Amino acid sequence: MNTKDQNTITQWAEDQPKHQAEDLQIKFMASGHESDNKLEQFCDMLTQLAPCIKIDKGRDSDIELPEIRVRKNIIYSAVPLAMELKPFLKALSLASGTSSSENGTPKKTAKGTISLVPEKIKQDLEKIDIPVQLTLYVAEACPHCPGVVNTILPMAFACDHIFLTIIDGTLFTEKAAKNSVMSAPCLILDDDFRWTGAVSLEEVTDMIVNRKAANLSASTLKMILEDGRAAWIAHQMMEQNRIFSGFIDLLTHEIWSVRLGAMVILEELAEENRALAAKIAPPLWKIFDKADIPVKGDILYALGEAGDIKIKQEILDITKTLENQELKDAAMEAVENIESR
Repeated sequence: MNTKDQNTITQWAEDQPKHQAEDLQIKFMASGHESDNKLEQFCDMLTQLAPCIKIDKGRDSDIELPEIRVRKNIIYSAVPLAMELKPFLKALSLASGTSSSENGTPKKTAKGTISLVPEKIKQDLEKIDIPVQLTLYVAEACPHCPGVVNTILPMAFACDHIFLTIIDGTLFTEKAAKNSVMSAPCLILDDDFRWTGAVSLEEVTDMIVNRKAANLSASTLKMILEDGRAAWIAHQMMEQNRIFSGFIDLLTHEIWSVRLGAMVILEELAEENRALAAKIAPPLWKIFDKADIPVKGDILYALGEAGDIKIKQEILDITKTLENQELKDAAMEAVENIESR
């Protein structure tokens, strides 16, 4: 952190209202990534220069990258210095209930009702009732990234259903490559639609409000599942009479608890609409050979719940080649479940 960045933080801290100090709390979560220490060192320096900020440190083995959690739905996997520092400090101000006026003087804002969002946009955001995942890739030296951060941040403050993750693509190059990000800024909606360069608040809002349930990504469906709304996913698939591609990913997710939640949905589908549930068999069977043993076991269970006579023979055939006894037992249980219907 250079002298200019240190002075920016110090001046920002001096401008914060004294009565807001208890609200300036953020979290640092280590992930086991090699860059954990870089984000932690930034947090430590931040608290030294701005004692009004309190850092709650922890570790989360389920996250891929280290995180600075400004708010439940606003996460930085980045060291926000240089051009990214002022937007980050603005986020802290908004999180504490203050925002900066043009001359830099903090002004009070009501939490959850951010004046930076136009009334029409606010009305549209109020229509959102399921999670929205926005991932914004930035680069420390990018002159255009701060503008996009300043455009998107208020949306997350105005709507708790919008989950914004800001990632430094130059620091986490493997993550950027995984998401096929070639330049910054790059904004990705639900692991699918993306904008490169400047973005329009109206366009992003319109895309969010008018997205279709069938096109939701696995990560968004996972958030809905973790929000206790498994029934919503099941009803949406029954209403549209189709299995969402993202749901297949939930059934084969690396995290067991996610697969378990997806099984609950599948069981409801099988009970309410067996013909629809049976459509899960072909795509699951294609995944079976390449899956890890625990996932294979859950696939067999799913096929036993939803499969039909066609998949029964496929299971019988592959049972002869299985070496793992637990998988053999799971396969036979699946066959028995299909035969019992």
